Amino acid sequence: MTMRPLSRKKQILYDVCIISSILAAIVITYFSLTSGIYDVFPYFYLIPIILIAFSRPNMSIYGTVLVGWLYLALVFVIGLPNARLYTVATVWFYIFVSLGVLISTYSQVYRREGEKSCGAYYNSQAGVFSYDRQNLKIRDANKKFAHMIRYECDELMQKSLPDLIPDREERESFIAKVRDQRRVGDIEVRFRAWDGSMRWALVSAAETGEPGVICTTVDITDNKLSQEALTQANKKLNLLNNVTRHDILNQLTALLGYLELSRQDTTDTHLLKYLMKEEQAANAIRNQILFTRDYQNIGVHSPQWQNIAEIISLAMASNDLHQVLVSIKIPPLEVYADPLLEKVFYNLIENSIRHGERVTGIRIRSEESNDSLDIIVEDNGMGVPDREKERIFRREYFKNTGFGLFLSREILAITNLTIKETGKYGNGAWFVIHVPREAYRSLGTPDAETTNE
Repeated sequence: MTMRPLSRKKQILYDVCIISSILAAIVITYFSLTSGIYDVFPYFYLIPIILIAFSRPNMSIYGTVLVGWLYLALVFVIGLPNARLYTVATVWFYIFVSLGVLISTYSQVYRREGEKSCGAYYNSQAGVFSYDRQNLKIRDANKKFAHMIRYECDELMQKSLPDLIPDREERESFIAKVRDQRRVGDIEVRFRAWDGSMRWALVSAAETGEPGVICTTVDITDNKLSQEALTQANKKLNLLNNVTRHDILNQLTALLGYLELSRQDTTDTHLLKYLMKEEQAANAIRNQILFTRDYQNIGVHSPQWQNIAEIISLAMASNDLHQVLVSIKIPPLEVYADPLLEKVFYNLIENSIRHGERVTGIRIRSEESNDSLDIIVEDNGMGVPDREKERIFRREYFKNTGFGLFLSREILAITNLTIKETGKYGNGAWFVIHVPREAYRSLGTPDAETTNE
């Protein structure tokens, strides 16, 4: 905890102790000198000197000199004429003054540092509070935190953590994280405000040397409400899109059916030519509608950490591999990406099988450098001609199922991942997914190689 300036109540208590210790030293001095005891009583003057130097560092020199002169006066007035006693008393006087100056200097430096820390604590733009790890009582709080949950600082001193975090499971999870890790950050916690409303905050916490935990909070209630409103709006828009798309596809299916019937009912070559063009246009519209179904889901959900080996296995299970051998050599790691990451690997595997012409094997592996990771998907098919290497990722370039590689690039771009094709035509395709250092993390277990045999 930081050092706060002494409150008025504490300062009065210190002053009472100073006066009491001075009176006690005077009484002890009188009885010691009248009884011929000269060696012990000077030590009792150290108590008021230390108290003065600590509680009133700006006045400590004057207070120390005053106590020293009082000591000398008592020795010269009460003590018997004794040159040795007077000499020792003079030495003690200089010891008192030197000790008072030393303690007051240290106390002033310590007080200034404490005031700086207190200023940062109490005037921080982030909410700050602390609680006792034993009884969960709130020990301290700054105005920012009190304002966030609509309390006065003094009122918060009467509260405990269960009062502010009423959800038992959420509270116990937070306490367990602090206890187990000693220092945690970016935990979303709901606090109950004075009026009963709930306020969302991003909390960082750290245990101190004292029996307390200091927490800093940032109010994210408005962000959470906006996020929830946006999520609800997206759900409604997606529902509307799904209904509209379903209706359009139904009409296209009917249109294609009637075009097929029309083609069967005529032998006119010119009319058949027009019917073929109409069918191609209808199929193009159908592909565009299906594309909007896939594209609308990109970025809808927040990115998350995903186990790459598991994602690739799911992509393999969703594909018809046609006797193509797929081998995976990926160390246990997670990549931060859009939840549609599985579709990226599904598209790459499907692309190799559909367009590789003579693909019998697909190999998926990774290469790590100092600041990045490359995930490589390679096959032994024909590969991609040099003039097509960039075009295959464009929306206007597609074959059969259409926009798979374009969608893959868009999905990866959500978290700054990139993809390119670097293979040599005739020797197979070579797709490289580049992952920056902050977007992947190791799970710390040995590498493993798997195949679909």
